[in-house]
Amino acid sequence: MLSLIQIVELALPVGYAAIFAVYLRHFLHDSTGSESLFYGSHLLYGVLGIHLSYLVMRGVHIDHIPVSSRAEFLSLVAFCIGLVYALAERKHSEANTGVFFVALMVATQAWSTVLMEPTSPPALLTEHPIYGVHVLFTVFGFTALAVSALYALMYILLSRQLKSRNLGVIFRRLPPLNALEKMSRLATLFGIVLLGAGLATGHFVGLYILDDFNFADPKIIITYIAWVCYALGYAVIKWRGLSGLRIGYLALGGYLTLIAAMVVVNTFASTFHSFQ
Repeated sequence: MLSLIQIVELALPVGYAAIFAVYLRHFLHDSTGSESLFYGSHLLYGVLGIHLSYLVMRGVHIDHIPVSSRAEFLSLVAFCIGLVYALAERKHSEANTGVFFVALMVATQAWSTVLMEPTSPPALLTEHPIYGVHVLFTVFGFTALAVSALYALMYILLSRQLKSRNLGVIFRRLPPLNALEKMSRLATLFGIVLLGAGLATGHFVGLYILDDFNFADPKIIITYIAWVCYALGYAVIKWRGLSGLRIGYLALGGYLTLIAAMVVVNTFASTFHSFQ
């Protein structure tokens, strides 16, 4: 099995690079057919299926969920980006933003392949699989919120270009503002649900498995505050039917604030909880 895993490991960045070329061609040339006929989407689904099989095979081979090293973490992030994007694309039939997300997947998976080497997993991961589930949900949640922020950035940039009435080729090929906003909201909803599941499973691990769990840990507090703010913000926006540029600034600003807070905590605060 190890040989097959290593072959797929090398093939994944190549496969994503080929898909990037297909999406780039689609982005740069006006499409005359329906988005539903764009074959790049089906290629993406296929490689994502191979990537999922790779993660499962690796997990079976090392006997735990593959999240114990930076390389495994990066591979999981690449898969998360692809899955969240693919769901948003399928929901709204808009493939023209795919080139940006697939580019991220190529870079992240290639970095993972370069760094991949045998590692010794922490005992917590091998003895308590629920910890690995917690990490999976948390990574998916943060990645979905990152995808939402990127859609919000596209919305803001396109809105400004429309006001200036001087659209370049990149902005001419982006979906309408309404579509970008809907895709950002869908990714935000995914992020809220998945990060909430990550917090719930992490709570379980802390209460019933760890002896030194600290609810006052700065990273835990920041993550809880961020999740509550995202959930309340999404509920208010949905309830009041808000839309427009302010929502884009909120989505992008919220994520950048969360990342900045994490960087500050990592740099200056003492914490028992280590995020990759």
